[in-house]
Amino acid sequence: MKANTRSLVLCTILLTFLVWTEADIKRECREQSMVSWASLKKLNAGNFNLEDPRLKCYLRCFMMKNGILDENDRVDLGKALRHLPRRMRESSREIFHRCEPTGLQEDSCDKVFRIAQCYVKLQPQILKYVSFV
Repeated sequence: MKANTRSLVLCTILLTFLVWTEADIKRECREQSMVSWASLKKLNAGNFNLEDPRLKCYLRCFMMKNGILDENDRVDLGKALRHLPRRMRESSREIFHRCEPTGLQEDSCDKVFRIAQCYVKLQPQILKYVSFV
């Protein structure tokens, strides 16, 4: 009985920490990029047709702090896939490869935004699992 109680308490603490950490990341990225709530809500609703430089930098920050991007703004495929539901991992692997930028690169925020835009276009159901707000 004591072991079960300890396990339950440990799981509760861990989940609380993870929720706080995710909320902290979002808050930190909002403050760093100075993105508007209106832009975030549009992004959360799946509107990736925005040309808001602050939103693009918010998305880059969000992906960096969640370990999805490496220091060169490339998707760390292994880490990115771990954030996704199991049933989406194989198709996402192929999509990430298709969405890799080619040719001349714009600034890092634009580059990351284009990757995300491409991914959501090819895998729109991801918006059910990811919240940017």
